[in-house]
Amino acid sequence: MVSSQQQKTPLGNKVFHTTKMHQNQKTNSINDRCHNHNCFSLIEDPLWKSVCIEMTDLMGPSPIQKMWDSKLGVFCSESKSINLCCPTDETAQFVNQYSFLILGSLQRYFPAIKTLKTKVEYAN
Repeated sequence: MVSSQQQKTPLGNKVFHTTKMHQNQKTNSINDRCHNHNCFSLIEDPLWKSVCIEMTDLMGPSPIQKMWDSKLGVFCSESKSINLCCPTDETAQFVNQYSFLILGSLQRYFPAIKTLKTKVEYAN
């Protein structure tokens, strides 16, 4: 049986219930996050590390597991684009699906950026 606790909010008399199951899910999320910080330490490029951390903050731990080993290329001011070299087709598909979030993060550093181009570079 799952036990619950009642807690009052700082705004007044509202009461909500938290269960041990919910608390365990929070603990698991924290453990996943700690594991992901090990992935962050493997990212050499500080800009890409910053993007990956922001993606994790926005979407949870799964993005970092899919894209941490990709490599940012050079920003091209003529085409207003940046290349991202991905190790697998699956990673490139994931990056393309969420390119708007990655671009949003990169626009802090490159305000003119409009496009993220993915390229798959298989390991030899």
